[in-house]
Amino acid sequence: MALQAAVTLLNSLHAYDEAMVYADRMYELENNSINNLSKCYGLANRIETGFLRGDRKKARSLVAETSQICDASNRQVIGQIARSLAVVDMIDIGLNEAGIKEGLSILLEFSKTNQTSDYVTQLEEAIARAYLKNADLQLAERYGLQAYQHAQNSKVLQMMEKSSETMAKIKRAQGDMASALDYYDINLALKKKVLDDQLHKNLAYQRVKFDTQDKANQLSLLEQKNKILSTEKQLEQKNNQNLLMLIALGAILMVVLLAWTLKIIRQKNLFRLSSQLDALTQLSNRGHFVACGMQQFEKTQGDISVILFDMDHFKNINDGFGHASGDWVLKAVSARVTALLPKAEMLGRLGGEEFAICLPKFDTHQALALAESCRAAIAAIDSLPSGFAFPITASFGVASRGMRELKEFEDTLAAADKALYFSKTEGRNRVSLYQ
Repeated sequence: MALQAAVTLLNSLHAYDEAMVYADRMYELENNSINNLSKCYGLANRIETGFLRGDRKKARSLVAETSQICDASNRQVIGQIARSLAVVDMIDIGLNEAGIKEGLSILLEFSKTNQTSDYVTQLEEAIARAYLKNADLQLAERYGLQAYQHAQNSKVLQMMEKSSETMAKIKRAQGDMASALDYYDINLALKKKVLDDQLHKNLAYQRVKFDTQDKANQLSLLEQKNKILSTEKQLEQKNNQNLLMLIALGAILMVVLLAWTLKIIRQKNLFRLSSQLDALTQLSNRGHFVACGMQQFEKTQGDISVILFDMDHFKNINDGFGHASGDWVLKAVSARVTALLPKAEMLGRLGGEEFAICLPKFDTHQALALAESCRAAIAAIDSLPSGFAFPITASFGVASRGMRELKEFEDTLAAADKALYFSKTEGRNRVSLYQ
């Protein structure tokens, strides 16, 4: 039990070489029991510490022997843990299919013996990552949530941090950017806790090593009375060196933590920005445009108008000339219309070939004039740079607050949509005002 505690502590401090020494001592203990428990636990600790310090080949070579000895000692769960560690490593190096197959089998075995083990959480998180890499988002979310919930229940910071990061990646792959951002926020907080916890452990470990060395030096002074002055001087120098090392270590850790925090903040800002923009046109996406439009309607007291426009026969372009041509059209239209607006953020892509413009301080006549300018600019686009020749036109609908008791952004947007529908029914490539 004492050796197991030492191995666990040293692994948490990343002191893997020292941990391996205690794992070897556990394996070599004289054991008079028939079950041979010390060899079972010693081998399992060799495997875990081996994977942690990157000695994959040696760790894998011990798995079969560990399962055999632990099963014979009636400690099947230890053999399961050893095999689960091998599966996690297998997934870490990209062997996803094999890792999933073996991992699911071990999870089934765990469910019969030790469902609440932290190793179950670690295995579930690895399986979730494997499914994510295989683009099976449904199963990835299932096992990711299981791992996240188990980690929360067990309160193990490292697993909570790792499973929250995996769930953020899964939600991002599913397109659920709001949930992904929530998980990234949780992950950022947990990373800080993990770093703080690791820092405290390392400082405590260094303090213990320092105290041990100091006591050894004092004993040496008592044994060598004839060299007491020289030894005291050497001890003082050593203490100063250790103190300087601790100060340097603390400074380095603070600099690394600061740099890491700044990097995370930058990544978070970039992620928030990317969640607000349409990937193809770099315009506001539907969610961000609607939110901005509602905000403009709340803070603008006077005139405010909304223009909605839709590309004519866009499906024919995609079907006849390919989606690459369709994408070229959307980007060309976005650039042409943006050039006509006072501010680029007034324009948003609502989805497909549908766009919208929010115009604070524009009355109906000004909005109609701008819509007509946009219509003419779109019709003047030369499609030859796309590799094909075809006409490009759009139909527009215009609505302003105050028309037929329009007050809210949503009502005005719906009114502009009705006007757009009227333009479509009247032959397309025209501007219509909501009546």
